[in-house]
Amino acid sequence: MLSTSDFAAAIGISESSVRRLADSGDLEIHRTRGGHRRIPVSEAIRYLRETGTSVVRPDVLGLTKTAESEKSEAERLLDALCEGHASNVIGVMQSMYASGTSIAEICDGPIRCAMIAIGNRWPNDKRSIFIEHRATLLCVRALCQIRMAIPEPYEGSLTAMGAAPQDDPYLLPSMMVSLVLHDCGYDETNLGPNTPIDVLTDSVEDEHPHIVWLAITNPVRSRHQNREIDRLAEVVGAYGGTFLIGGKSANSYEGEFAERCGTMTELNRRAASLAAV
Repeated sequence: MLSTSDFAAAIGISESSVRRLADSGDLEIHRTRGGHRRIPVSEAIRYLRETGTSVVRPDVLGLTKTAESEKSEAERLLDALCEGHASNVIGVMQSMYASGTSIAEICDGPIRCAMIAIGNRWPNDKRSIFIEHRATLLCVRALCQIRMAIPEPYEGSLTAMGAAPQDDPYLLPSMMVSLVLHDCGYDETNLGPNTPIDVLTDSVEDEHPHIVWLAITNPVRSRHQNREIDRLAEVVGAYGGTFLIGGKSANSYEGEFAERCGTMTELNRRAASLAAV
């Protein structure tokens, strides 16, 4: 939580101006038991992103000083992930989001580049597995913080559901899909990694989400798993939904009953086009 004076100092305006923003409804505030105004950091980030307001004191908001750094966003994120400092990881990602970078662009660019760089350290760096697992959790924490700055979908919004299949333990890909769809206004349900495809199929048959996704990182190696994905695609097609697959090993699925999204940016465009219909 930020005080009104903290937020005023962060964006270089008077405290009375912050109070007027709150009174007009442009800035959501909470009241302490003593009646003091407090602004959630997530609300501050939302306001900055939507209004394009410049930040003069990023340190007050826990953001990184991007203008003074000669490093790229991916390099700064990689440094923060390797150092294992949660506040720095959150600060780098929130700075990108607050400055107008989309969730899809953050996922396709800095996160993807940083995680590939960490993965490439194996087997020369014996600590690389530890660093990769910790970096994954730090990215999850930072993305959850960003999610708090995105308004919840309206009642009656389009819905989405998906997962990573059984024996696919990777947490980030399906979570990133979920967040991109949430940013597009979908009411989405992420069943997470290592989800049996028949469980996802049963859930889809019950809920009829507009979009169903499957994030495939480990290759599909068996005919049985191919048939399970075919069955999922049939269920989605029967009620007129859209079935999307993506991930490093998406092409290992041999069926032709799914649309493929190679990047989060492609997913963002496809989800937006469906929402516009």
